[in-house]
Amino acid sequence: MTGRAPARWLAALAAVLLTGWVSLCAPTVAQAASADVFDRFEVKANVTTDGYVEVTETIELRFGSSSGRHGLERTLITREPDGDQHDVVYKIDNIAVSSPSPGVSTALDTSDQGSGRNTYTRIRVGSADRTVTSPTATYVLTYRVQGLLRSSPTYDELYWDLTGSSMPAITAAKASITVPGGVQAVTCSVAAPGSQGPCTSSVVDATGVAQYAASSIPTGELLTVSAKIASGLVTNNTPIQVENADTASARDGAIALAGSTAVAGAVPFLGWLYLRRRTRDFRYAGMPPGTFPPADRTAEEVPSDPKMEIPVSFAPPQLPVADAGLLIDGETQVRDTTATLVSLAVNGAIQLRSDGQQQVRLIDPERAPDDLAHSLLISLFPEGTPAGTEVDLGTPGTLTAAHAMVGTLVLDRARAAGVFAREPGGSAGVSFGIGGMFFPVVMLGVFGFSFLGGVMLFFLPLLIAAVVTWTVVRRKLSRGQRTAYGRALTDQVEGFRTYLATAEAEQLRFEEGEDIFSRYLPWAIMFDLTERWTRVCQRLVELGRIPAAAPGWYYGNYWSMNSFGSQINDFSSSVAGSVASPPSTSDTGFGSGGSSFSGGGGFSGGGGGGGGGGSW
Repeated sequence: MTGRAPARWLAALAAVLLTGWVSLCAPTVAQAASADVFDRFEVKANVTTDGYVEVTETIELRFGSSSGRHGLERTLITREPDGDQHDVVYKIDNIAVSSPSPGVSTALDTSDQGSGRNTYTRIRVGSADRTVTSPTATYVLTYRVQGLLRSSPTYDELYWDLTGSSMPAITAAKASITVPGGVQAVTCSVAAPGSQGPCTSSVVDATGVAQYAASSIPTGELLTVSAKIASGLVTNNTPIQVENADTASARDGAIALAGSTAVAGAVPFLGWLYLRRRTRDFRYAGMPPGTFPPADRTAEEVPSDPKMEIPVSFAPPQLPVADAGLLIDGETQVRDTTATLVSLAVNGAIQLRSDGQQQVRLIDPERAPDDLAHSLLISLFPEGTPAGTEVDLGTPGTLTAAHAMVGTLVLDRARAAGVFAREPGGSAGVSFGIGGMFFPVVMLGVFGFSFLGGVMLFFLPLLIAAVVTWTVVRRKLSRGQRTAYGRALTDQVEGFRTYLATAEAEQLRFEEGEDIFSRYLPWAIMFDLTERWTRVCQRLVELGRIPAAAPGWYYGNYWSMNSFGSQINDFSSSVAGSVASPPSTSDTGFGSGGSSFSGGGGFSGGGGGGGGGGSW
């Protein structure tokens, strides 16, 4: 790839982004109301020695019957294409309006409209609170334009589109043009854009003023005039030529996009630096991973090396499975609650059913393996509940309070034991992933487009990088920062996770008659390794090392080690559903309203300038 290829790619991408924005958001030029007619359109123009054209337009506008219109709208071209490489611009200022018609509002509102290579100034005369009740109204509009003149080796020229092809029908049109030294020659055409047609008259009178007249100009045709000026009498006698707006926008967009992309590339690095100081665990200096100093001496706590290899542990650590879940990811997830329920079942406190119905049956509360599991059991079966009582986990809200309680107890226990130097921020929560990023990206994009418009497109790489980095930082920070004591416990948990994730059936060592499947199942669930663990144990069944019969803690009508992984997933889904709050209902309604305007608008033919008109 050459050195210029990335620049071309960025320019092309910027052009695509700009084109998409323009196509979506560029305002549409308004069209004249179908009943509008200009009974009279009279223009008086004076070309000054410094190249300005001072214009006075007298417009007698006939509104449609019972039009309900507010007044005159006139549009004047301010930028248009000039070949493929350039545009020409027309500088318009000193806009004013008056009216000899009694009772007509002359409130004036001007705005810049259009985009890219085609822009115009919209002039609205009248008040939105008032409508014109008479059939006609006359308006006198004055303004000044620079950029209409052209130059050749032998003469200068005002070549001017007095009207635009989208103006309403004009019954009678007149124009008079005064230039320094008197007009040398004139031409006049009434026709569709790109065509020629005769005017009623076009002459230079005895005072050197050009006089033009035309009648019955239909919508779709425009009046174009020319007045030649002797060379050397006027300065600023050439069009104001500028770079093609699309090319300029693509180049500027490519620069902005490249800058935004470069800055976006630095955002993850800054996020990494921020995380490194706030998430790096501590560990005991000089102690192997997963070990503690002797009780009779202390060990210095130093930052942990994240690349340190954690040895495999062939047995689970001596702590409740939900505590281990908090150590691993800094939050109590639904699968931790599921694993705690299974640990209650494995130890004989309850029985579980997962064969189309997801149920829990109370057996013996005294057999809860630890105080955390006992608290979960009590939340499902309050003290005094008779053995054999069943709870259906298919009802939303069944485990909402219990799951929240588990998260609170786990964090309280970790706090009391001094496990975290900086506590995690996501206990009892739900992970925040790609789906969670969608909303902030959309909201930032909406607000950005509202205030910055299409420019916001070029900052999308930076926006996306910032949101993604923020999401990752938030996720990593939620794991907390572990003390050396907490890190040693986490090493034990991670070592056992490695064992369950890698051991094959032929490598497992356990005593004859031991139910290794049930013993390690809660941990497999917490580690999200249920499918793998059931496959390993199915191989143990095939080897004849464990029985194929359902364990005693399971009371469903159907049992198969081959399908139990999916059954546990169904059970976990039911737990997730029972953790969710019951749905609430609300009534909400939306209403909308709006208004529309119709009015003038148009573009030039062979001459400079041009525009449109009508009512609004």
